[in-house]
Amino acid sequence: MNSTIKLLKFLGSPFQPASPFPCRDDFIKLTSIASKNRILYFYLTMTGSKPHDKLLHIFYKEQAKFRRTNYLISRISKILTEGGIEYAFFKTIRPYISTTVDLDILIFGESEEYIKSITAIKNAGYKLLTYGPLSTTFLDEEANIGIDLYREVAVSFITYIDKKTLYPYITTMKLSNGEKVKILKPEADLACIIVHSVIKEQMYTLSEYYTFIYYLKQMNIKDFIHVVKQNNVTSAARTHTSITALLHEVAHKTIPEKLQQITESLGKDYFEITRLTQNNFETPHKYHPITVVKALLEIVKVKKCRDSMALQIYRMLNPRFTNKFLKDLLKHIKRETY
Repeated sequence: MNSTIKLLKFLGSPFQPASPFPCRDDFIKLTSIASKNRILYFYLTMTGSKPHDKLLHIFYKEQAKFRRTNYLISRISKILTEGGIEYAFFKTIRPYISTTVDLDILIFGESEEYIKSITAIKNAGYKLLTYGPLSTTFLDEEANIGIDLYREVAVSFITYIDKKTLYPYITTMKLSNGEKVKILKPEADLACIIVHSVIKEQMYTLSEYYTFIYYLKQMNIKDFIHVVKQNNVTSAARTHTSITALLHEVAHKTIPEKLQQITESLGKDYFEITRLTQNNFETPHKYHPITVVKALLEIVKVKKCRDSMALQIYRMLNPRFTNKFLKDLLKHIKRETY
């Protein structure tokens, strides 16, 4: 049995019980797989209160990072709220226990709101790292966590989901530290995570798998399908759903009913699930360039996305911009995880 499937069996799902605790050799190996798949803290917490002695320092480090992250999320939320800025965290707070290297915050409203948010975070003392075409990155130096403010849900100049379609899905949640923050509802957040995975990261990790699986119990399937079709991201969602369903079925011999409903509504991506099967279900799974191009061609049907893609092509006439863009693309192609 391959390592990914062993890990899925051990961790279980909201629909299937976990398998017995792995032996010592498997535990060490699965720790590495969990780390590559961006679920290390989730994995270590699922081992109970006593991870393997050699990994206790990693567990405590992740635990401290989790607390710092929650504190930072609540602090940024307070800054934006006091500034009267409409915002929502997205792709950040997962439905399972997790840590992150950066916070993603979508700023609603027009450019004035976005500029206000940048000023507010800067005035709060956070270090400005870089301005992107449609995002700005700050750093909390103490926690070593990035703070990404998004003017649009985009990669470079390309807007892949219209934020106006997400506005009805803003909600409030309480963090483990008791603070309340604004986030996107599961239907909208999952759509963003899926398209980000295909178009930006071009990779499927188990962090996306568990986000999907844990969101299923909370989600309204019709609303999720509506967000997907409204934004013309059916191709990306079909691919992601197909892989998630396949992994759950191989690990647990069953597919959750809601996941089955989504698969029946969107169809199956036989191309990527065949590639994953041929690769013995190993994750992270890199998407084929054809899959990425198909997703990009579909979002062009949305005027806002089409206009942003035209701007991307125009900006690539600048050699400096193109050189940086191609360097980043090459890193994406070569890396094993993100």
